[in-house]
Amino acid sequence: MPKTVLGIDYGHKRIGLAVGQTLTATANPLKVIGNNKDTLNQIQQVVHEWHIDLIVLGFPLTMDGEEQLITRQVKNFANKLRHQTQRPVALSDERLSSYEAERSFQQQRAQNTRKAKHKNILDAQAAAIILQSWFDQQTS
Repeated sequence: MPKTVLGIDYGHKRIGLAVGQTLTATANPLKVIGNNKDTLNQIQQVVHEWHIDLIVLGFPLTMDGEEQLITRQVKNFANKLRHQTQRPVALSDERLSSYEAERSFQQQRAQNTRKAKHKNILDAQAAAIILQSWFDQQTS
């Protein structure tokens, strides 16, 4: 049974969102929301609107695979997401997602001279990369 999956790139100021389908195993950037007191409600709205079955949350580790302060914050956020949305939450290694998003953005920008909201695009793109990486791990 195909599932709709929400990818999340957690940040202190902004949270990037992406959506994908297990049937096609592809992820697409969705949007960026602020990290504030209304964040969980906004994510709940996305879960309802997109009929999300599963949430994949980027899990930040150091390049050596060690946990850091934000790793514990993400674990706490994952627990809140599970409670708020009543959906399973999978954690996915995100070590290279920001770098990959920046590289992808630079390539797109070189092809398009229009300057967009750089950080917002990066955060949503990073969420898509996290989700795509998760899809790729599921099929290999």
